Amino acid sequence: MTNAPEDEPGTLQLILLRHAHVASDGRCIGWTDVPLSDTGRAQCTTLITTDGPLRQLLNAGSGNLHLASSDLRRARDTAVAIGECVRVPIHESADLREMHFGAWEGRTWAALEAEDGEQLATWMALWQVAAPPGGESLAHMQRRVATALRRLTQRPERRVLVVSHAGWIRLALCLLQDRPVREMFEITVPHAQPIVLSVARRPL
Repeated sequence: MTNAPEDEPGTLQLILLRHAHVASDGRCIGWTDVPLSDTGRAQCTTLITTDGPLRQLLNAGSGNLHLASSDLRRARDTAVAIGECVRVPIHESADLREMHFGAWEGRTWAALEAEDGEQLATWMALWQVAAPPGGESLAHMQRRVATALRRLTQRPERRVLVVSHAGWIRLALCLLQDRPVREMFEITVPHAQPIVLSVARRPL
């Protein structure tokens, strides 16, 4: 989704980008700090080449750029590739992280189903309000996303590029487009594919 209109007065161009591919091996990796895969590193190269989707977008846009990134490695390394290309600093924030899955971090979903099936089933049934053991509820994450969006949409730059994670971006789109959170998993967020929005400069 890269065809948002050019900025109008009182708006900024918000570019949401999921980090490049990682080898999760079926594991729960919310806050687990994993590196990019070989595929992910190749995606970063494609993203910023002359004909890449992000390079074309940045070349076509007007105004300066604020580059924000989750502080997790997979997002940060994606942002570094972009920052080196367009020569802007990266502003890291833990508010841009994926959901925190607590005690489930790093475990395979198959193992969770086999060993903690009851807890997993409860969480999946009540996913909008329940939290994994020692982790973060969706309601808490939603507040975190809203706080970050409020800060980012008040930036003085004309364009804001956010490198984050699938869950964070889905929640952000629900908030920005007034969609109910229950629809968040209907939103497709591919790795390393920019989603572009024209956003009013006002608190959410």
